[in-house]
Amino acid sequence: MRVTLCTDGVFPHAMGGMQRHSRLLAEHLAKCGDVELTVLHPHPVGLFDRSLGIREVHVPDIDRSKFYLRELWRFSDRVGQELERSSPDVILSQGFCVWKGIDRFRDRLIVHPHGLEMFQMLTRKERMLGWPFRTAMRYILRHARACISLGGMLTTILRTQVKGSRCEVVVLPNATEVPSRTPFDHDKPRSTENGQPISLLFVGRFAFNKGIDILMEVAERLIKEGKGELVRFGLAGDGPLLAHYQAQGLPANVELLGRVDDDRLVQLYRACDAFLLPTRFEGMPTVVLEAMAHAKPIIVSDVGATAELVTPHNGYLLPPGNAAALYSAILAFAERPVEVRAKMGRYSYDRVLERFSWPVVAQGYLALFRRMIDR
Repeated sequence: MRVTLCTDGVFPHAMGGMQRHSRLLAEHLAKCGDVELTVLHPHPVGLFDRSLGIREVHVPDIDRSKFYLRELWRFSDRVGQELERSSPDVILSQGFCVWKGIDRFRDRLIVHPHGLEMFQMLTRKERMLGWPFRTAMRYILRHARACISLGGMLTTILRTQVKGSRCEVVVLPNATEVPSRTPFDHDKPRSTENGQPISLLFVGRFAFNKGIDILMEVAERLIKEGKGELVRFGLAGDGPLLAHYQAQGLPANVELLGRVDDDRLVQLYRACDAFLLPTRFEGMPTVVLEAMAHAKPIIVSDVGATAELVTPHNGYLLPPGNAAALYSAILAFAERPVEVRAKMGRYSYDRVLERFSWPVVAQGYLALFRRMIDR
């Protein structure tokens, strides 16, 4: 079957969760052997290993100095022209890539909107700024044959947007690469009984929606209550709030690690006792999946599709923006015996291997493609 993946960027030439998803999904679909895959992207061709047999087509990129949404519309026009020429059996569009003239492709079009950030804005200003994007995405979804939900609360959002249209909501989760080595055989949890602090890792953009202010509030409370030596927080990433926290000073139990490359990130996952993400809204965070693949317990907000990943067996799901709940979860985790924390990590690893590894998720995409063609 001839499948075309349309994306506005491919990692590492473009950074972001959707761009990383585009690369890994393409590579794993190509390895399945059942797909004649074309990838439309805005980079010079030659991104993928030639042995995979992926056909690449360059589509001129947007002009980032101009109005972003209008440029996405123009980019979709160029994508549509290429789709007309190649006429694939199935089209998988990331985000806004197939938009202008969408009715030409609607019977074979699958749209993946990813985290649906524009439908989860927190402030009135954000909601106003997000209105054009919500309107555009709603139009795209209602003119597609199927759309992909990562699961959880995102499925409810999507079903609301496509109600009354022909678009089918299909749940296919995000995925990650699973290390070939078994992490729990090598990375042993620390014991607090000999005075070693628990190491909690945060990885993400330094922005309000990631809940870094909640994390800082909890870190300061631990110090004030004489528990500052119980937990150490390591924060990796950058973003608009990084300079703010660097300038104002940090609690003594917090370390800023800056932006890290993939090799350093693997080291951080292996070294921490648990992964922490007090985010206010999310899709299905790749960083949580990566931490689980390294056999780590998870402390995360119950938003987006995080409930698909975390259960009481491998971590804590918390109400977003709730510092008291985060504080209680951290103390509860620190008090758990080493053996219990090791079992939580193993459950994370097994869960990813069974449901959220790329070979498993790629098969879900293939099944969806076959169903589209059969129709």
